[in-house]
Amino acid sequence: MPAPVKGGERPHARRRRPGSGVWFDRFMSGDDLLSEARAELEAGRVRRAKDLLESQVARERDAEALKLLGEVRHRLGDLSGAGAAWFATSAKGPAVDESIAAWRKDHNDDFGAMWRSIPRSARQEPLTPKLTALKAKADAMAAARKTAEAAPAASAAAGSVAKGDRAAVRPEREAPSVATKAETGPARHSPSEPHVRTASDPEAPAEESGGFDAAKVIAWVLAALFVVCAVVGLVTILQWIVPGT
Repeated sequence: MPAPVKGGERPHARRRRPGSGVWFDRFMSGDDLLSEARAELEAGRVRRAKDLLESQVARERDAEALKLLGEVRHRLGDLSGAGAAWFATSAKGPAVDESIAAWRKDHNDDFGAMWRSIPRSARQEPLTPKLTALKAKADAMAAARKTAEAAPAASAAAGSVAKGDRAAVRPEREAPSVATKAETGPARHSPSEPHVRTASDPEAPAEESGGFDAAKVIAWVLAALFVVCAVVGLVTILQWIVPGT
């Protein structure tokens, strides 16, 4: 039977980090974890020190733990991992530059992958200037990829619309002639159709000639549309006859 807890003290609880053989106190402070990691390093247990440091940076932002994690990964030959840890700190030196270069090369300068490889606690606000710049590049690259993925679909849709427009265009000889239509005089209306009087209609009262004539506006719009169709038809015929125009 477990001993009762006295004075509200937390019981001593130890757990194993998943995937590792390292036991550590779940209530250990960051300083205690750092001290234990350094002790493991002095004893030559580099991988155990690495597990402790990775556990620490996973649960809270700790610049010292990140720096030491970079050193441990570098000692183990993981230059890319060391670069990811060191990039989130102010560490400098030849080993740091070498590791960051290996980190960039390993991810082929994919800023999104580089951003995700940074320990999660270091990606929380507030960010350092270097991490802010990296996040901005990662967001821009992600937006560019979405635009590039959407471009083929938009191009295919535009091609379908253009193909339908070409099918709807008729040659110039089939377009109604505005001049011929004007020379034929006013159109005749069947008795069953309502007759719309215009200003030019001799049967229209004199007082209506000075007002807004909707029929005249519609006639001008239709005439303009006929002219546009004729021009488009002529251009299309020239494109068919003379390729490359």
